Amino acid sequence: MATWQALTIVLLALGSCAAAGPVRASLYVAVDGNDAWSGRLSRPNRARTDGPFASLTRARDEVRKLKSEPQPGGVCVEIAGGAYPLAAPLEFTTEDSGTPERAIEYRAAEGAEVRLIGGRPVADWSRVADPAIMRRLAPAARGKVFQADLRAVGVTDLQGINSPGSYRSDPGLELFFRDTPMTLARYPNEGYLRIADVLDDQGAVIQAPDAKSASGRFVCTDPRPERWAGERDVWLHGFWVWDWADLRVPLGGVDATRGVISLASGVQVRRGQWFYAENVLPELDRPGEWYLDRETSRLYFWPPTRLSAGQVVVSTVRDPVRLTDVSHITFRGLTVEAGRGHAFVITGGSGVGVIGCTIRNMGNWAVQVRGGTGHRVIGCDIYGTGQGGIYLEGGDRKTLTRGDHVAENNHIHHTSRWDPVYQQAIALRGVGNSATHNLIDNVPHIAIGFADNDMTIEYNEIHSSVYQSNDAGAIYTSPPDETWSMRGHKIRHNFLHNIHGFEGRGCHGVYLDDCFSSADISGNVFYDVANAILIGGGRDNPITNNLFLNCRQAFSIDARGLGWASSVGGFATQELLDLNYKQPPWSVRYPELTGILEDEPLAPKGNSVARNICWGGKWGWMEAKAEPLVKLEGNLIDAERTPAGQSLTDPGLWADLATLLPGFERIPFAEIGPYESPDRASWPVTSELRRDPLPPAARPKPVRKPGPPPTFDIPRLPSAVTVDGRLAAEEWFGLKPAKGLVLQEGVEGGKCGLRTRAWLAWDNEALYVAFDNAVDPNLPLGLEAVWGGNDAVEVALSNPTLGPKPPIVVLRGFACGAFSSSEEAGAPSEVARRAGENVQYAATVVSPARWTAEMRLPFASLGLDPNADLRVPLNLAVRKQGDEPWVMWRGTGGCTWLVPEAGRVRFVR
Repeated sequence: MATWQALTIVLLALGSCAAAGPVRASLYVAVDGNDAWSGRLSRPNRARTDGPFASLTRARDEVRKLKSEPQPGGVCVEIAGGAYPLAAPLEFTTEDSGTPERAIEYRAAEGAEVRLIGGRPVADWSRVADPAIMRRLAPAARGKVFQADLRAVGVTDLQGINSPGSYRSDPGLELFFRDTPMTLARYPNEGYLRIADVLDDQGAVIQAPDAKSASGRFVCTDPRPERWAGERDVWLHGFWVWDWADLRVPLGGVDATRGVISLASGVQVRRGQWFYAENVLPELDRPGEWYLDRETSRLYFWPPTRLSAGQVVVSTVRDPVRLTDVSHITFRGLTVEAGRGHAFVITGGSGVGVIGCTIRNMGNWAVQVRGGTGHRVIGCDIYGTGQGGIYLEGGDRKTLTRGDHVAENNHIHHTSRWDPVYQQAIALRGVGNSATHNLIDNVPHIAIGFADNDMTIEYNEIHSSVYQSNDAGAIYTSPPDETWSMRGHKIRHNFLHNIHGFEGRGCHGVYLDDCFSSADISGNVFYDVANAILIGGGRDNPITNNLFLNCRQAFSIDARGLGWASSVGGFATQELLDLNYKQPPWSVRYPELTGILEDEPLAPKGNSVARNICWGGKWGWMEAKAEPLVKLEGNLIDAERTPAGQSLTDPGLWADLATLLPGFERIPFAEIGPYESPDRASWPVTSELRRDPLPPAARPKPVRKPGPPPTFDIPRLPSAVTVDGRLAAEEWFGLKPAKGLVLQEGVEGGKCGLRTRAWLAWDNEALYVAFDNAVDPNLPLGLEAVWGGNDAVEVALSNPTLGPKPPIVVLRGFACGAFSSSEEAGAPSEVARRAGENVQYAATVVSPARWTAEMRLPFASLGLDPNADLRVPLNLAVRKQGDEPWVMWRGTGGCTWLVPEAGRVRFVR
């Protein structure tokens, strides 16, 4: 974004330490210094008897001495340009603290690049010639791989992949060349292998379509794993059961004769899931890959260019800068890189600043703040981290004491290169912390994650995020259990754009998950975001004064707490009681909470959508149970029209649109994003949009042209039907396509590749429906009785004789044979219960590529009296696995059961 304000930048001629503020003493550090010198000179004297220190550790110790002198002013440690390899972390404790009046600063000399390197250079390389190693290498790599002995350069801690858990692991030692992370040798080089079958404890294939096994043994049809047999320290990184949960597991063994892979630990695996192998010497088969043999300490590397063109560094130091219970110290203008763990770890204390620094190529996060108050990360450039960017946790929820930590004016990009999901660019936890004026781009999952209380997220620009997942948001609530007590958040004046989800299949700009409540979402600009805002069943969330431009959908509000997410009520209630929510400070800060347990707490009450502008895209959707509880007021919706000659990316158009809606408050476009400041690590700040080519299955398809809803005449039943899930030709009109329906539209009306054929019939007692579902044979069926993630069929209809807005009945059958009648579309509980009475349902899995189902729906249960004059709004839908999960008779543009947007059926004799 453009610079948000005009700044006068005054650089004092007295030098950078003088520019830091009132200073009573200056110390100096330089690569040609000496820790035996005084450190009071910025360069060695002619006699080389005095000059700067050589290390920050020596300077820190000198600061401790100076603090004991009763003189006003702080201390500035100025560091000359150059590389400072660290042999151990820089440790700061309480005795290193300053005060507000006598602050301490460690800063780069003006215009200098100061690099604190948490790794060891490796320079003594030789081309691999050992015949035994050459045989293990891929033919393409022979003669191109170099080796080095890490013990010879003093590297003895060779820890590799460790601390594995869902969403996270630690890479241990890593290799960097020319300041770029290199790739641990892996197969395949891009993408994943698939699990063809899973085995039980006796080694037999589990035949169920959605087979899972806790044995950790499975079949892979790719012959490549044969090369891994006998290799040491091989790891497999996979999404073993769920698409959103990754885990690294050591390889246990390979049975080449059967194509069976065994994991070293009993991890549950599921047929059809995906993984890749890493740290495999035989897979070191392209430039930029490396492998470490920990038994011999030999490092193998195929450089992407000649070795003399850059420096090889391996990470050795964990958490290079550590501060425990430290206050009023600032680190300014430093580059911290190539270490294990986090660059800065700040625990407790107050007023620590990481200002204008460049933090790159760390194993985990750039900055981790846990506890304390008033810590600041300002003006930094952060990229190439293995996990997230800035983690700020501070404040006390019991007392609602604020942490007041700040992440401001940072550029965070290309993070999470090691752990791709649930590693946020910025994470806010505790009470009263903020993320403002940041630019976040090219992060695979969440840009800003937040939870707990009173967080401020404003003036940030976010783009090219959430491309590794779909069920996530660029700004996302991140606790394991969201609750009603997590309140008081402000999400305002942010610009979110070019956010599409994994393979362009959808995600969210702002996502309040599982009844998360009380976030003020106002004054934001959403451009080209799949679904701009999702309120997942929460309360008291105002959506006001936002611009929605060219978004697939402006907002969604559901009532999940009244349905599948009702379990939230148990732990959310207990947390309120634990926090004494009816007593100060909670009753004073959040008076609306005091009566929540007596006011249908799981109902999404108190949400409002007011004074928003939606242009060039679809307006919002509300679940039927939520819709009566949402206040809609004064919104401008023009989904079809864009002013001639103007682009929706033009802020000038945004300002023009704002004039069309009375009461719309000006959005300060020019103030969004980073701003020019002497505290910025670099200026100007630039970024690139991520433009991944979509695979064929994810490319946009032609949308159904608007027109009248289709009508289908349901014929009389030709003969008795036995509801067993097996489609008999004599029961279903010879199974002739012309006698039935083709279900092939997606949500937006585009044609789907895997169609379903359906037949409907009726007699005097009931409506009969048959489904013949084509599915992807390479993906396992979802065989649980949970709608949304498992294979299932749905019949949704309403009775037009009951008035202009009759209840919608939703009846679902699952591939596992279970049946349910749902209230999701807003039907009263008694209506939904009665509709499911005496229903007969059965399903049969015919083959990996096909399953069938039959339903018998009694008219008495549906409350229908079939006659030729009655046109019943109805939709048929199927949930499948893969890139096109929703297939229906008529694409509704929203929920499958939105029958006013679907078709009509008549009962003919």
